[in-house]
Amino acid sequence: MLNFLMDILFPETVCCVCREPGRYSSRHPWCEKCAREMREAQTCLPNCDLCGKYLETDAQLCLDCQTNPPGFNIARAVGPYEKDGYRIAIKVLKFLGRKYLAGQMGRMMAEVVKNEPRFSPLDIIIPVPASLGSLNQRGFNQTEILAKHIARQLKLPMDKNLLLRVKETPAQRELTREEREKNLLCAFEVRDPEKIKGKNILLVDDVYTTGSTARECTRSFKRAGAGRVSVITWATGKGF
Repeated sequence: MLNFLMDILFPETVCCVCREPGRYSSRHPWCEKCAREMREAQTCLPNCDLCGKYLETDAQLCLDCQTNPPGFNIARAVGPYEKDGYRIAIKVLKFLGRKYLAGQMGRMMAEVVKNEPRFSPLDIIIPVPASLGSLNQRGFNQTEILAKHIARQLKLPMDKNLLLRVKETPAQRELTREEREKNLLCAFEVRDPEKIKGKNILLVDDVYTTGSTARECTRSFKRAGAGRVSVITWATGKGF
């Protein structure tokens, strides 16, 4: 209801991706041209059957998943991070604080989950907790906001407090894979293991790059006795 009122009182006047003038809202945050390009990008390349990365070969699994299985059951994203629509949208949400984007992004993420039978069954949705530095800088956790919208669409409970970030880590963006994994080692902990014991979890993050975050969160869930762990993100990178 709040988004509906805001759309009426303060409609967005440019496409959040290409800046095309028009009348945009929380349900239609980008222009038709950008929406079409984003839809087309979803099937531009085959996906790794396990982690969902886009592949330039017909291999069933990317090299990462072949040599170092990630522990979760399946990970998927709405589209490729290298395409402008997906990359710009998440940056506008994260760094410009345009929270109205999260509604449509969350709906699209929920559709991916609904359309992939291997996500089922699911019991609870848990967002990746933000670092203290990110919270101080942005004032919100974009992953938590996305998870709320996904939970509404899937009619599942969402708990932002079950998974804790117990080790502060520097920004991951400029780190190598090895540095990311070392950075995140033992960075997460389940607050109340009894609440997830035997539960099938949908982990929500914004972008899947090396998979280090999803892998470490999965390890924390498994140590706490969780059942299946699945991962949904807005965008994902390329695999090899």
